[in-house]
Formats: sequence, C-alpha cells, structure tokens
Amino acid sequence: MSREGSATVETTLDQLRESYGRFPVVEEETVVPEEALVECMASASEGRLGGTRTLLERDGRALLVRYRDNPDVWDLPGGGLSRHETHEQTAKRHVADQLGIECELTGAFHARRQSFSLVEAGDGTEGLWVHFEGEPFGTDLDPAPEIAEARWFETAPDAVAAPIRERIGVRAAAD
Repeated sequence: MSREGSATVETTLDQLRESYGRFPVVEEETVVPEEALVECMASASEGRLGGTRTLLERDGRALLVRYRDNPDVWDLPGGGLSRHETHEQTAKRHVADQLGIECELTGAFHARRQSFSLVEAGDGTEGLWVHFEGEPFGTDLDPAPEIAEARWFETAPDAVAAPIRERIGVRAAAD
C-alpha cells in the first residue's frame, strides 16, 4: 500500500510534537470515488490537504462559533490549509479571518490523520487535521459573514463535536 503525502504527514506530526508535546492522533480511512481521489491527490501535492480548528480559552471559558452553513452545531474557528501553509499559520489565519482577533497557539490536543483511496487499504493519499489550543489577544470579536454567532462557554453546549466536548470537559474538570 502506497500513501502519497504520508511522509509529509509524519514529518508534520513530528514537528508538532516537538512544539506541543504528545497528543492523540486518530487514524481514519475513507474510500472515495475516483474524481474525489484525484482532487485529494492534487490538494496533497500542493500541500493543502488538511486543516485546523483552534480552541481559544480565556478566564475559564472557551470560544465557540456557529457557521452559517451549519448553524445547528457549535464548532471551533478553523478551516482548510492554503498552498504550502503550515498548520500553525492556518490556525492563526482562520482565527484572524473569522473572528477579527489574533492569537497565540499554546498546544495541540487532537489530530486526525485521514487517508483517501479508491478501495479499502488501497493506494491513495493522506491529509492531517489538527485541533490547537490558543490564547486570544483581546476579546473584541468582529465575526466574518460566514460566522452566524461566536460565544464564550464555561461548559460545552449539547451540539458540539466530540474532540471539542472532551477537551472542554477536561478543562472544566481540572478547574
């Protein structure tokens, strides 16, 4: 089995672990149609198969957003990589673009290493999605049009993804 991009993903994970310590990495395999695989491989060759989410925390609260295209779910600010952009650059860019504030990344708490192929365990490509922790510089938010709402939470709301709920729950239990 050959995975285009796997060396890049492993190198990125090594660099992130050097900067932020160990964090869980979930491995997922997705079987996709040929057109989707071609698109994934093109994205990987340009260094943009993957993305980030950033959990911003201040005063025991976490900042979550609802996107206009999925308003029923609370999420972290983030999105896809741009061509030859690092995961850290991506995280900071999305926070600035979506919320109008800068941030400092302080950790990584979850990653998803996802492989794409035409058949299970087949040749394909890999991408990496990373959940960071960060501290915002300032609290005056200026949400982008794609953000329906941005709000600070002490505990996770019901409609939030598992890695986010688990991280906010760990923080709340430690307080």
